[in-house]
This record gives sequence, C-alpha cells and structure tokens, in this order.
Amino acid sequence: MPTLRMPNINQVALSGRLVQDPDFRFMDNGAARLRGRIAVNRSYRDRNQEWQEETSFFDIVLWQKAAETLAKRLHKGTPVFITGRLQSHSWRDSDDQPRFRVQVQVRNLQVLERDAEDMQEENVQQETALQAA
Repeated sequence: MPTLRMPNINQVALSGRLVQDPDFRFMDNGAARLRGRIAVNRSYRDRNQEWQEETSFFDIVLWQKAAETLAKRLHKGTPVFITGRLQSHSWRDSDDQPRFRVQVQVRNLQVLERDAEDMQEENVQQETALQAA
C-alpha cells in the first residue's frame, strides 16, 4: 500500500472582537509579548430553521515589533482579522492537575476600525481639500 504524503499545514484565519484589553509585557528574555482573547461569532440555522448564534473564544499572542506596535491600538471591543498558526501547551498546575491550552500565534493582524488618529488625519485632509477648492 502506498504511503500517504500529507502536507503539514497549520494555518488559521479568524475575525472577531477583543473581549478584554490585551496584556502587554516584556518577557524575562527581553521579548515583547501581547496576549489577548477574541470572540468569534457564527450564525446558523438549527433543525427548526431558526437562526442561532454561537460564540467561540480564542487566545491570541503577538510577539516582538507587532506586539509593541499594536499594544496601544488594541483594546476591549476592537474588531480584528488575524492569520496565524495554532500552538498547544500542556503543564501541571500547583495542585498537580494537568492543564492544556491552544492559542493562535498571530502572524498578521488587521484592525477593522479606524482609530481617532486615523479619523483626525482624514478630517484634516478633507478640510485641506475643501479650502483648496
């Protein structure tokens, strides 16, 4: 029987909103880390053809320059689109109970709203264009 040559793919894309202000810190090794959690909604019809909504929550992690850059921009409620990979961790807690976590190691993050600085810059550009007309 021939062996199956399956590609190793670990890729995820999600859009949702941050459910809390993300936690930014420098790790002991000096690496910048931004950790947060997003809620992703899914609408579907149940067996009775009634619309239902389901929410899933995902831990996300950004590192280095991306973490530093986005630390001031991201806050509870910010809509984001992310791509990255899944990474799992397992450990034993202080009561020697096994713990397990899966988180998204973010490669790319796009904020899906304009912040006040972006809007102010756009207003200045519009005013300048009106004055020139």
